[in-house]
Amino acid sequence: MLYGNQKQIDSGWVSNDNLKKFALLIIGLDSQKFDSCLDTAKYNAFVQNDVNLALSFGFKETPSFIVVNNDGSNPEFLRGALPFPSFEAVIDRKLSERGNGSG
Repeated sequence: MLYGNQKQIDSGWVSNDNLKKFALLIIGLDSQKFDSCLDTAKYNAFVQNDVNLALSFGFKETPSFIVVNNDGSNPEFLRGALPFPSFEAVIDRKLSERGNGSG
C-alpha cells in the first residue's frame, strides 16, 4: 500500500497522519494499537539498531545485500538495485570456492 502511494522522497508524504490514514484502510487492523505504537515510537530503538548495523557495513542505499558462505564467512556486498547476473556471479563464485575447500 505504501509503495503504491509513494511520493517524492522528503516530500512529507510519510507523516504520522498519513500513515494512520493508510492504516485505516487495512481490514482487520486494530487502529488504536497502531496509533499507540506509532505515537509512542515503540520500535524506534529496534529500527535504529538495524540502521546502525547497515551503516557499519557501509550501506547508504536501498536495496543493499550481503552474500556470505554457509558459515557466515567471506562477506561480499552488493549495493543498489542490481540485475540478477550480479547476484548470480557472486553466488557462483562462492559455490566454486566451497567446492575448492576454501568456502
